[in-house]
Amino acid sequence: MSKELQIALISGPAYDPLYACLPAFTEATDVKVSVAYSGDHPSLNRHLAALWEVPYDLVSTHTKYAPSQLEFLAPLDCLVGAAELEDFVPLVLELASVAGSLYGVPRNIDVRLLHYRADLIPRPPATWDELLEVARRQNAPPDRYGFAFPGRESGLFGTFFELAEMAGAHLFPENLVPDIENEGGRWALQLLRTFYAEGLVPPELPCWHYDKVHECFRAGRAAMAGDWPGYYALYRDPAVSEVHDRLGLSPYPAGPAGKSLAYGGGHTFALTRRGAARPEALKLLLHLTAPEQQLLEARCGCVPVRRSVMRRVQAEADEQNRARLAMLEEVIAGHTLIPPKFARYPEVEEVLWRTVQRAILGELTVNDALAHMTGQIGRIVGGD
Repeated sequence: MSKELQIALISGPAYDPLYACLPAFTEATDVKVSVAYSGDHPSLNRHLAALWEVPYDLVSTHTKYAPSQLEFLAPLDCLVGAAELEDFVPLVLELASVAGSLYGVPRNIDVRLLHYRADLIPRPPATWDELLEVARRQNAPPDRYGFAFPGRESGLFGTFFELAEMAGAHLFPENLVPDIENEGGRWALQLLRTFYAEGLVPPELPCWHYDKVHECFRAGRAAMAGDWPGYYALYRDPAVSEVHDRLGLSPYPAGPAGKSLAYGGGHTFALTRRGAARPEALKLLLHLTAPEQQLLEARCGCVPVRRSVMRRVQAEADEQNRARLAMLEEVIAGHTLIPPKFARYPEVEEVLWRTVQRAILGELTVNDALAHMTGQIGRIVGGD
């Protein structure tokens, strides 16, 4: 075997099943694939950003992170033909593009839904204020908590982003300096603080990424949680899920501004500039995003971004899954929050989640935290 590709991938239970397709690629092409790095997205981003020269041919990335990685990502417009992209939903191709050029082939599109215990909660809460009251009623620590959400990094950032916008604040106005020192921003941050201060979430939540939230709800230790589509098959698997027969799903409740919004975007696979010069790397990119791979991930719960795969999944789904897919399509079409594309976005996300977490823990007052975020992000956007 004379050829070998070096790749860096996002890892976790929602992502790892796809990588079982790598040996089939090697068998078909005689090209060895070495997963030289894998980690959650924050770790993967930090790893790539710290490299003087990126030694990979293909990487996992995300529509919100690609603009910060253009130094080493390759535009795909001259590599991936229109026929290869025809099956993809145009929205996700737009999300995967920067300044009109495509920088990744979409893997999925992600938005959160509210997951709730249907045996405990007869109907999902219509507003976040109602959700807080339901969480208080259902809270029975340490066996069960009222609510769960990620307590750090991009998951916590996204949760605050959702709540602030649903309350009428604006994290990314036209000048990119947050308009959050207002009633909406205070409501959003105070709600997160209340969940933690009243013990409605597990005490270890500040250490939790997405996977831990999923594990908590799957184990029956939370009455409600915000979670992503990729975990759906695990939730419904009686071998691993305590809630397999009592899983309720709904769009997020409405905030004080009367809006229901979910932070979203899409995972992609991208070629580096090094990989773009290697035909075998392009073959791997197309293999990872082929219909059969998207079908595999869709059967695990991910939202497919190929129209042919979505039709097939809808045709084979049971009633509960068809309802879930319809719900996700509705949220994606009209209730998705997509951050603007700019190179310093990861720095903004990093600053914001840390300050949100300090406010949740009571280390900063709500007003001080909002002012701190506004000042820090203003300096980042201004180039300081």
